[in-house]
Amino acid sequence: MDIIKELLSKVLPLYGFIILGFFAARKWNLKSKWISKVLLYGLIPLVIIENLLKADLSETAVVGAMVFLLAALMNIPALVASRWIAPDMNKNMLQCSYSYYNIGWFGIPVVMALFGEAQMPLIISAYVGNALYGDTVCYYLMSKTNDESPGKALANVFKIPAIYACILAIVLNVMEVKFPENLEIAGDVVSWTISTLGMLLIGITLEGIDFKEVAYAVFAKLLAIRYVAGAAILLGLVFLEKGLIGKLDEDQSNLMILLVSFPIAANLVVFATNLDTEKENSALMVGLSSIASLLLVPLLALVLF
Repeated sequence: MDIIKELLSKVLPLYGFIILGFFAARKWNLKSKWISKVLLYGLIPLVIIENLLKADLSETAVVGAMVFLLAALMNIPALVASRWIAPDMNKNMLQCSYSYYNIGWFGIPVVMALFGEAQMPLIISAYVGNALYGDTVCYYLMSKTNDESPGKALANVFKIPAIYACILAIVLNVMEVKFPENLEIAGDVVSWTISTLGMLLIGITLEGIDFKEVAYAVFAKLLAIRYVAGAAILLGLVFLEKGLIGKLDEDQSNLMILLVSFPIAANLVVFATNLDTEKENSALMVGLSSIASLLLVPLLALVLF
C-alpha cells in the first residue's frame, strides 16, 4: 500500500491541472496555442538538454534503443487497430498515440515515488529514446494528418528545436560537460512547469469536445490493444536484452516493463495544437489513457516490486 500512496501523492496532483484547464477554457476562454508554443520551442528543449547531460551514454544507448524500438514496433498494432477497430480515425495520429509514451511528465514522478534518485539515470535514458522518436517520427506523422506532402511534413520536423537540443546535448555529454549544480533547482522548476502546462493543455482541449458524441467503446478497444501489445513487445525486448547484452539488473528490467502502463504522451496534444490538426482525438486518447494509467501503474508496480 505504501507504493500506491507514494504514487498517488506525487502523480495524482498533476491530474488537477486537467480539470483546471477544462474550466479555465470554459469560463475565461483560455486558448491552448500559446501553451503549445511555449512548451515546444522553449521548455521541452531545455529539459532534453538537462536530462541528456546527466545521462550515462552507454546506458542511454541500450535503454534508449529499446524504447525507440518499442515505439517503432507499436506502429504494427496501431495499423491493425486502425483497419479493424477505427477505420474512420486518422491512422497517422493513431500510430503516434500508440508509439509515444508519457515518460517525461508522468514517468519521472512515478520513478521518483518508487526509487527516489536511484533509478533516475534509467528513466532519463528511456526518456531520451522516447523523445528522439516522438519529436521526429511522431511530429512527422502528425504533420501528415493535414494531408501535407512527405517533404513538407519532414521540413516541419526540422522546425522544432527538440531535435537540435538532442544533438547538442549528446555532443556536450561526450565532451564531459556537466549540468551546473547551481541550476538544479531551475531544472526542477522547468520540469514541473512542463508537467503542469501539459496537463493544462489536455484540459483546455477536452473542453471543446462534445462528450455525448464520443465513441467510448471504440476508444476503450483502442487503448486495450495499445496496452496489451505494448506489454508483449516490451517483454520481448527485455528478454532479448537479458540474453544478448545483460546490462540491466532485475529492478531495471522490471522498471522497463512498468513503462507499458504509462499513458500516451501529452506531447501528442502539443503537436496537434501547434499544427492545428486532430486536436480532439489526440486529447481524448491522451486523457483517457491518463485515467487508465492511474489505475494500471499502481497495480503493475505492486506485481513487479
